[in-house]
Amino acid sequence: MLIGLVLAPMAHAQTLKQLWQHPTNDYRVKTWWFFGYEHTTDEGITADVEALSKAGFGGVVYYDQNHRSTQNLPKGTPDEGFSPAWWHHLRFAASEARRVGLSFEMNISNGYCAGGQWIDAEHAMQRVACGKVQVTGGKQVNVNLPVIKGPEDYVKDIAVLAVPHRGDGRMRHITVRYAAHEKGRNGAMQGPGLVGDDGSFSGYGFKSLPDVGTLQVSDDSISWRDVVTLQPMYRSLGGYPVRTNAFPATAGRFWRIRHYDGTFDYEGQASGDIREWRVGDEALLDRWEERAALQSDFQEDENGRLKIENLAAQSNLQSSEVIDLTEKALGGRLLWDAPAGEWTILRLAAVLTGAKSKHGRDNLLGYECDKLSAEAANLHWDSYVQVILDSLGVSSVEGDCQSPLVQGITMDSHEGGSQNWTPRMLEEFRTRRGYDFTPYLPTLAGYMMESEERTQQVLYDYRLTIADCIRDNYFGTFQRRATENGLSFTAQAIGNALCITGDAISVKQAVNKPQGEFWTYQRDGAYDVKDCSSAAHLYGKPIASAEAMTDCEYKNTPADLHRVCNIALSMGAQEFVVCATPHIPVANVDTPYIAGREYAINRSNPQWHDMKPVWEQAARSMVLLRQGVAAPDVLVYLGDDIPIKILTNRLPIGLDGLDWDACTGNALKLLSLRNNHLVTEGGVAYKALLIGKEAMITDASRRLIDAWKTAGFPILQSGETIPRSILIEKGAESVVFTHRRIGNEELFYIASKENREISVTFRLQDHPTKVTVWHNATGQRTTLKSGADGTYILHLKPVESVCITY
Repeated sequence: MLIGLVLAPMAHAQTLKQLWQHPTNDYRVKTWWFFGYEHTTDEGITADVEALSKAGFGGVVYYDQNHRSTQNLPKGTPDEGFSPAWWHHLRFAASEARRVGLSFEMNISNGYCAGGQWIDAEHAMQRVACGKVQVTGGKQVNVNLPVIKGPEDYVKDIAVLAVPHRGDGRMRHITVRYAAHEKGRNGAMQGPGLVGDDGSFSGYGFKSLPDVGTLQVSDDSISWRDVVTLQPMYRSLGGYPVRTNAFPATAGRFWRIRHYDGTFDYEGQASGDIREWRVGDEALLDRWEERAALQSDFQEDENGRLKIENLAAQSNLQSSEVIDLTEKALGGRLLWDAPAGEWTILRLAAVLTGAKSKHGRDNLLGYECDKLSAEAANLHWDSYVQVILDSLGVSSVEGDCQSPLVQGITMDSHEGGSQNWTPRMLEEFRTRRGYDFTPYLPTLAGYMMESEERTQQVLYDYRLTIADCIRDNYFGTFQRRATENGLSFTAQAIGNALCITGDAISVKQAVNKPQGEFWTYQRDGAYDVKDCSSAAHLYGKPIASAEAMTDCEYKNTPADLHRVCNIALSMGAQEFVVCATPHIPVANVDTPYIAGREYAINRSNPQWHDMKPVWEQAARSMVLLRQGVAAPDVLVYLGDDIPIKILTNRLPIGLDGLDWDACTGNALKLLSLRNNHLVTEGGVAYKALLIGKEAMITDASRRLIDAWKTAGFPILQSGETIPRSILIEKGAESVVFTHRRIGNEELFYIASKENREISVTFRLQDHPTKVTVWHNATGQRTTLKSGADGTYILHLKPVESVCITY
């Protein structure tokens, strides 16, 4: 296998040329092979694999997933998961794939993402819930603890605490439960040009919603004053739809919400996008649910950052004021000799988020496993993946390991929502951050402790711990188990939607093949692929994979597929796994087959044979794009805040014409300064570090950046002054490109976005007099000479891609 091959300067040119002209299956497009919409048949399996093989595919991923709107497979049918029929068809699918030369991989779960009926409450996703009751001290208190409810009535106490209640009759916050709708900022995929006219956030499928309304107060119910604006709550997959807004201490007898449409909700009423609301007199952090990782969407305000304001210093809790009553709270009651004063009793408990796996075989669906727990990840692996591997004879202990039926495990994006608790959370925090979080537990109920700066730091450390656990305990455990079984592991860690608090780039260091995604409708590309390829370059991963051409419809043409593939390859993708090809249960099909959704890349598509050039051009492109190392111009530092991914409106200006990667603070400490370049351990070198807009920079990252700046390395806010390795003088709007280095040879991938012939005029920084052009569509090579002025003119056929080397 020649994955990641670094050739000496053309010493093995003939070997590479032969591989490029006749790519092996290692370089060919794969597909997610969806089962479960209808009954599975042997004849359909055979017809599927033969059609895929003849079309030029290299592998399949067996994946029980369907999006049926009708119950095509009622419970109790022979096709239920783990039934004798299911096992027969799984083995037959694997053997038939091997017979025709396709690699065979398994999805990590029934449906997605990683869960099932074997996940009990203790190993499911959890969050912190808080119940409150106010008591008067100076006497013995004997009260029932606040009632906390959660899915399956799972409530496991974390702590019972008493904090001083400093109410003075004035209100300081409003907490609202919303009816969330429309794509949230994390769920809206990002891509080039997706920025509002005013520089605001935008994205594929994102619709900017108006404010929900305004909280108002009155002394006489006649004259009303505005207090705080209630912003919209966007829908996040599995999101927590509650938000607290803080405001300056405000007195008044009457409270209401004035909706943007002019209607009103008075106390005890709720309508429209608001399900319930209440005002309170405690000073809480503004939008503390985001800080405490109950939500993972990005806060956008006039400063572009989460803000804490209008909280008087005297409202801060000191650790010494918090009294731990956990030992005194037994059987749901609290018996306590309370000091004088007013006290708020906080009951903090773990409850289930309720997130469940979906779109799989109904009888195996269940709770998503805990994403912060190695124990839960192992339980899922042992209950599903290892059962399959052992049955097929491909485990590390038993079976024919020389010729395994299964070569790899794949993992879709996480879409189960946020979680901010795991049974070992306090232990994880202490180990990773070096101090005890227990005194700061009230921050998980919105309280500010000690100071604004300290509270922000503690909650940042808490979110960072969650991100670390996702990387190490969840993805890291699955990677270890795959390695033990001799399997590759491809994972969308965490996934574009980022609906759990994490770092979409650094988390990918935990898996040997990170994966991004792009959809067929995204005609200008998706930065989720850039997140993925950046991680591959930074952390030394040989291949950046991509869920490819998702939701292709029958109306989409081969040219449509060429375009989005070309763009994804220019963003660093080196493997395509189509989403998806449904299993068609009949051998001969006369009309386009629809498996709940169209998933049109299948043998029933009238354009099926016309699509073969798409797979051929992509395979040849990937042969060349896996050679050597990436050679981006600059590295864009996004900052250190959690959650984080590429947001188009926060990228620095001046990236046009540059090849670039993105990173978070996690990668900075792995870079070294050599020959005035920032260099990764794998040899990827950057000319400059660009700071993203509104980047939150920790002290540790600031020290590194300042040291590099002192040493003379360019630390910039814009890429406008960076020399271009390739300068496209004519036709830049019609092409995309990326740059790699193979030993002493330079390679540029250049691809057209146009379904027409175009000419491109460009210069190369190294000023070679001629270059070799590798035409990926035809497998032919030509020589291109520069003109007297040093420019090259390249003629490209519709949606053609080429590589040039010199």
